[in-house]
Amino acid sequence: MNIPVIDGQELYNMLVGGYRNLKRHMSAIDELNVFPVPDGDTGKNMTATLEGGAVNADSTQNSVQVLMKDFSHCSLMAARGNSGVILSQFIRGIAKGTKGKDTLTIDDFLIAIKSGVTSAYNSVVKPVEGTMLTVMREACDNTMNNRKLFQGFESCLELFISEMKKSLKRTPNLLPVLKEAGVVDSGGAGLVCIFEGMLMHLRNEDIPLEEINSSTASKTFMSYDPENLLVYGYCTEFILQLQASKTDLDTFDVNDMISELETLGNSIVAVQDDSLVKVHVHSFEPEKVIGYARSFGELITIKIENMTVQHSDHDAPVKSEPVKYAVVATASGSGIIEYFLNMGVSEVVDGGQTNNPSTEDFVDAFKKINAEHIIVLPNDSNIVMTAMQAAKIYKDSDVRVIKTKSIAEGFSALSMMDLSLDTVEDVISEMTCYLSNVTTGYVTTATRDATINEIAITKNHFIGLTPDVILSDSPDKIEAALSLMSNLPDMDDKQVVTAFCGCDVTQEEKDDLESRLLNLYPMLDIGFIDGNQDVYSFIFAIE
Repeated sequence: MNIPVIDGQELYNMLVGGYRNLKRHMSAIDELNVFPVPDGDTGKNMTATLEGGAVNADSTQNSVQVLMKDFSHCSLMAARGNSGVILSQFIRGIAKGTKGKDTLTIDDFLIAIKSGVTSAYNSVVKPVEGTMLTVMREACDNTMNNRKLFQGFESCLELFISEMKKSLKRTPNLLPVLKEAGVVDSGGAGLVCIFEGMLMHLRNEDIPLEEINSSTASKTFMSYDPENLLVYGYCTEFILQLQASKTDLDTFDVNDMISELETLGNSIVAVQDDSLVKVHVHSFEPEKVIGYARSFGELITIKIENMTVQHSDHDAPVKSEPVKYAVVATASGSGIIEYFLNMGVSEVVDGGQTNNPSTEDFVDAFKKINAEHIIVLPNDSNIVMTAMQAAKIYKDSDVRVIKTKSIAEGFSALSMMDLSLDTVEDVISEMTCYLSNVTTGYVTTATRDATINEIAITKNHFIGLTPDVILSDSPDKIEAALSLMSNLPDMDDKQVVTAFCGCDVTQEEKDDLESRLLNLYPMLDIGFIDGNQDVYSFIFAIE
C-alpha cells in the first residue's frame, strides 16, 4: 500500500511484519559470525529484543506516539546483547521522534528514523563504522535526500531498503575483520530484514510464522478459594500519561514518585520518557498505588495480577535480608554457576554465549536483592551494554557495573573481592586491580572452513582463541589448547592457569592437559573446575 499517512495500529502491524521477517532469517544472521565458532547470536538477540515490543506493546493504540512509547519500553526491557541494546536504542530514538504525532507522514517517519540513528549512536561509547550503525545512518541520510520523490510509504521503504543493502555490502571495506572472515555485518543484515518485513506488510505479502502470543498469555493458575490468604500481594503495572492540569510537566521528577511508591509496596521500577511514565510495583494495596498515580495524570494501560495465584508457576521475587553490598554475575554451566555462588555471588543471571540475558533478566535479579550497592559482573563482552542499561533503569539500589568481558575476568574479580571494605569504590578497586593482567583463552569447535590470522581452520576441528584472535587449529582439543598457550605472547610471564572444563571434557583429557602443560611450564600453578558449560570445551583464566 503506497499510503501517504499511517496511524499507530498500522505502524504496529508494520513492526510486527519486521519482527516476523527477522525471525524467519534469525539463523542465517547468526551464521554471519566473524569467527567460525558456535556462538553467533546476533539474530537471536535482535529477534528477542523486537519480540518484546511485538508481543507486549498495546496493539490497539491509534496514536503513533503512544504506541511507540510502549513499544520502545517493551523492546528496551527485552534487549539482549550489544546488537539488541543498539536496536532498542534505535527504537527509543524513533519513539522520541514521534512525540506529539498521532499519525505519521513520510517526512515525519524519516525524521523519526533520523532520531533513532542519533539515539543508537549515542548508546555506544566508541561507535565503530562498518556496523549496523553505519547501515542505519547511511540509509537514512540517502533516503532523506530523496524524500520529495515518494508518493507513499511503500516507495519510501523501497528506497530505504535499497540504500541499506548498498551500505551493508560496503561494511567489509570499513571493517577489515569482516573482509577477512568473508561476511557482512550481522547487525546490519538484521536491520535489512526488519525493514523488508515492514514493506512486506504494506504489500500484503504473507510472512509465514507462528502466531505471536505473549509468553504470559496462557497460565495454569492454582485455585484461589474462600480459604486462601493473599500472601504475595498484587503485581501492578501501568503506563501513566502525565497531565498538565494535574502536575507541572517541567518539574515532575519520577524519583519523587518512586519514593512515595516505596511506602506502598516494593520491587519498584518506574521509567519516565517525556510525559509518559511506566510503572511496575508489588503492593497489597494496588488501589492506593493507582490513586496516587492518578494525582499526576491518567492511565493509558493497566495490569493487576494476584501474585499468590501466580505463585504456583512463578515464584514472586522475595528480597533477601538487607546488606551493604551484593554481587550479581552472569554465568552459564551448572559448575560455573555453583562455583560463583560459593565465591560470594548473591544472584547469578543464567546466560552467556548463544544465551544472552535481557535487560529485564538483570532487573529481576536486582529485585531479589536487598542491598545498598549492587555490583554487576556481566562476564561477556556482548552482555556489558545490557547490564549497563539495566543498571540505569533500576532505582532501588546503587548499581555499579564492572565491565568484565569473560568468565575468566569475572573469576579474577571475585577472587579479589572483599565486602568488608568501607566504600563501594574500595570494593570495586580491589576487584579490578588485577583485571588487566588476566588473559582469557578458549577452546571450541570450528563451524566452517576459514583462514583467519593466517591460520587455516577446518570445520569441526578444535580451535584455540582469545577474545580477539584465533591462535590454533587441531583435530585434537588438547593439542589445540597447548598450541593456544604456546602462541600467547606473554605466556612465559604467567603463573596461574585456571581451566573451566566444558561438559565434553573427560578426566583423562584433564590429566593429559595438566601433564603436558607442566612439561612446557614447570612453574605453572594449574587448577581445574568442572564448569559443565556448553560451546567451549575449555575457558582458561591465565594470570
